[in-house]
Amino acid sequence: MKKLEQKLLLNRTKNRNKERIENSILNILNNVLKFEIYDIDIKKCSFTFLKLSDDKSYCEISVDTYNRKNIDEYVKKLNNSKSVFKKSLAKELNMWKIPQIHFSKDKIIDRVTKIDEIFKKINVENKVNEINIKK
Repeated sequence: MKKLEQKLLLNRTKNRNKERIENSILNILNNVLKFEIYDIDIKKCSFTFLKLSDDKSYCEISVDTYNRKNIDEYVKKLNNSKSVFKKSLAKELNMWKIPQIHFSKDKIIDRVTKIDEIFKKINVENKVNEINIKK
């Protein structure tokens, strides 16, 4: 029983450490975006979510912007300017190895909008059915 408790405790501390590192990386990247990037298109973006690999060598960053039409172009520009972000991570983080970063479009927002459209469609169909029932 004690070995199981020790493993659970070890996993919790690893997860907390990983979450702490993810939060630090996200804060650093947002500060870089705010103060060190001068491209107007890239400044329109925001980092919504960050997923660090278990070995802390790879980092996937979800990007969103108000103008979703051009998000692919913005993500491409962000991926082309990775060096600025990685350099700042190297300065700020106290890690043995700085993770490789990759920017991608935030897919969760697309899914949410699709679900919202489905709900709207259902709502409209229900209203039409109510009108038909009343007749």
